[in-house]
Amino acid sequence: MLTNHRVVAAVEDSSSSSSVVDLSDYPSVLYVATPYSLCFGALINEKTVLTDARCLYPFQDQDKTPSEVKGVLDPKYLMVAAPTTNISATMHSILLSTQVYSNISQAGYRASTFMGLVANYVDNSTFYAVNTSSVHAYYPQSQYVDSAEQNFDVGIVTLLRSIDKTETALLQLDDLEANTAGLSALTFSPADTTTNAATQQKLYQGIDLTKVKITDVSSLSRSSCDKNYMDAFDLKNMKSFDGHSLPKNSSPIYCSSMYDNTTECSLDTSIGISSSASDINSVDLNSTLFFVTSGSKLRIVGVGLPHLFEVRSDSSDSCESNGFVYFPRTGLYTDWIGWASSGSFDSDGAWSSKPLPSGNVADFIKDGAASMLSPSIGSAAAVVLGSVLASLSIIF
Repeated sequence: MLTNHRVVAAVEDSSSSSSVVDLSDYPSVLYVATPYSLCFGALINEKTVLTDARCLYPFQDQDKTPSEVKGVLDPKYLMVAAPTTNISATMHSILLSTQVYSNISQAGYRASTFMGLVANYVDNSTFYAVNTSSVHAYYPQSQYVDSAEQNFDVGIVTLLRSIDKTETALLQLDDLEANTAGLSALTFSPADTTTNAATQQKLYQGIDLTKVKITDVSSLSRSSCDKNYMDAFDLKNMKSFDGHSLPKNSSPIYCSSMYDNTTECSLDTSIGISSSASDINSVDLNSTLFFVTSGSKLRIVGVGLPHLFEVRSDSSDSCESNGFVYFPRTGLYTDWIGWASSGSFDSDGAWSSKPLPSGNVADFIKDGAASMLSPSIGSAAAVVLGSVLASLSIIF
């Protein structure tokens, strides 16, 4: 397995409120394909797809990573795909053809194989070539501490050509309340095989990529979310970086209760959430897009790899547990997303070509850095990050 993130397959629970539907029912949702994973993304304008940083920056251990795939993946190693009828067979062929290169030392060969196969498909109505790829420049530092891995977890790709006649998504700008109405999790449809097909070792074999699973999700209040998070990681506060706090000093995550594809155990709220518990299930889940609907549009709440933190009962007689799921608070970074996509967001969370106010832009270009953008722009240009990044220090 090439990444440090363990991804688990869904466990079916027919008692929960979930359904499998056509991904084409959500025209603003696309796939971002890399040599190492398949991620969900949301179209925010005709050429820009919003996704998570971990999709575009797959390797934590940069010392062992081959030079050609260090940092943000070059656009030539990426592809955006729409859920048309021929996507499953093609994507399975591309992704599974890279599996011969399974070690991190072979990650460059794997990327080259992917690139060669992708060249046969881009520039049609299903597959789109990527022009630029970027993640928040403070994101890489978060990878060294488990409790901060979803801080600044936001990335974008821009396309070489527009996706026309497709609905765009809005962003959730406000904090979530407890049990936010209509909150749903969109993830891969169940595999039609008994193997653990949704793991990155198998790269989605047996999954119909024209389908997705939609699950109703119960959000936690901000106070409950932060308390659970601090209890799970034994933290005193929700700060991230020394001298580089999160926008508006806000929490970097949203939280939900455990839902039907996160555990096989029955809920027991009397079990305390604690980093020192004897039986903890702490694991990244599959790429997921959390949303609420706003009229005919999706409002993106978060996109990335949700993380399950579950404390299980010590009893061997039954499987009982208590826990929560946390996921990236994508809308926290609207200024960065706007700046990186040469636009901004209006009060309803819609992308606009109107530039950010000068005060907001100043936050991204001070200290002599390329500062809030860690980009890959292919061979046409190169951007070097300022030395400010090397001086960042994590405080928890």
